[in-house]
Amino acid sequence: MQKQLIAIDGYSLMYRAYYALPDMTARDGTPTGALYGFLTMLLTLAARDPAYMLVAFDSHGPTFRHERYDAYKAGRKPMPDDLRTQLPVLKELLTKMGVTMCEVKGLEADDILGSIAASCEKEGLNALLVTGDRDALQLVSDTTRVLLTKRGISETVEADPAYLMETYGRTPVGMVDLKALMGDSSDNVPGAPGIGLKTAALLI
Repeated sequence: MQKQLIAIDGYSLMYRAYYALPDMTARDGTPTGALYGFLTMLLTLAARDPAYMLVAFDSHGPTFRHERYDAYKAGRKPMPDDLRTQLPVLKELLTKMGVTMCEVKGLEADDILGSIAASCEKEGLNALLVTGDRDALQLVSDTTRVLLTKRGISETVEADPAYLMETYGRTPVGMVDLKALMGDSSDNVPGAPGIGLKTAALLI
């Protein structure tokens, strides 16, 4: 059996946990809901007994996408203050737990996940990428699967090539063309006017 590396999009899971759970606080009033949800998911993933595990974070400041497209992610609301205060605590906990963290200037977490997937393929490792970002579906391969968070902190779907073909009628490479036609409103990236998932799939 091949060894497995689990790579987690840190901010994606923190946001998911933050909005999925009711407000929780420590005795001193420090918000802890996102921490609780994140660590619950982390321990569930650790139960898979991976050989390696890491958490990737978006870098602070503009990325290379902002340099190419000024309106990238324009209009997106800033991170809530009570979520932001939990991030340093999370990173401290991950350090004490021995979980590797990765953050690269000018890159987002999904860029790191993509690089990790490519490295795993070269090294003969299986990769499981954990994120709520469907952009990661283009990374699916015979050695890479994407665990998409769907609802709350427990509902997920594990995407492999068969899942992509069944759900979207596309290979992983075809997902790039699909996203290019559709655009991505969450990142303020325009697609072809009037084209959604069904039309894009038909055109491709």
